[in-house]
Amino acid sequence: MKILTVTNMWPSAERPFWGVFIKSQVDSLVAAGVDSTLYEIEGWRSSAEYLKAMARIPRLARELGVDLVHAHYGYSGAAAMGVHVPLVVSFCGDDLLARPVGDGSYTLKSRALIHLSRRAAHRADACIVKSEEMRRVIAEVPGVQVIPNGVNVSHVKPISQREARQALGWRADGKVLLFAANKDEPRKNFPLAAAVERRLKAQGQDVRLEYLFGKPHSTIITAMSAADVLLLPSFHEGSPNAVKEAMAVNLPVVAAPCGDCPELLRNVHPSEVAQRDEESFSAATARVLARGSRSNGREVIEASLTLEKVAQRVIAVYERALARRRKAA
Repeated sequence: MKILTVTNMWPSAERPFWGVFIKSQVDSLVAAGVDSTLYEIEGWRSSAEYLKAMARIPRLARELGVDLVHAHYGYSGAAAMGVHVPLVVSFCGDDLLARPVGDGSYTLKSRALIHLSRRAAHRADACIVKSEEMRRVIAEVPGVQVIPNGVNVSHVKPISQREARQALGWRADGKVLLFAANKDEPRKNFPLAAAVERRLKAQGQDVRLEYLFGKPHSTIITAMSAADVLLLPSFHEGSPNAVKEAMAVNLPVVAAPCGDCPELLRNVHPSEVAQRDEESFSAATARVLARGSRSNGREVIEASLTLEKVAQRVIAVYERALARRRKAA
């Protein structure tokens, strides 16, 4: 199967962590036998790149003779709507759920993105979303598949907490609450994580909050082995990779009921989904810390969310989209 992968997120020397989860999925598809050519829309440079892409993508698809185009993110899907072959669009999170600002409202740009994403969803031959929450936004579109991103379990492996703390230069004692996101991104809700730390300290617990952003992926994974619990108090998520990677190293998680966190953590112990207020989130964190153990998260990931298993589900979407197009012809 020959496909053209279209995305506005792809790692580079300038932005090494930009779209790592998309690259991982594409690599897993290639490993499974898919012939993929990349077209990157550098929309972070200029919005004009999307207008250029609208003309270039259909032409490139014809020149390459691809069977199918797979666009990642709503803007990319909108830019690829003119292709003559089946179009699959993967939505990533805020392209359907919007991106809140500090007061909880949404910008005009964010609302416009949802409009474009819905147009792309109706044009596509198949849609992939990361969570049931996202699927509900386009409930009127038939056959939407919920497929979270997979985890590369050969790279994301647990090590002992002692070894991990030594590698990071963290002290050996005390409980570590990990916030593995950009604390300045309002959607990630860092103030709640900081409030949990303050409340637990006031209760006499020896805890400290560590936050990592913009560090090498290997450092973040090491921090997950070094920590005692991952805090994810976000307002919106698709299928947060931080939660799945924490699961893969058996780090307990306390998450808000966003994205697919309730589904991901349903059978993971100890871990909790907590309401997004200081009292509830702190109490859930305290309960998880009181257990004093690692989770069974890796077992859950290995059952259904490895890169290889997710790649087979994506290929099945391709095959159904191609079959529908042949039948319609």
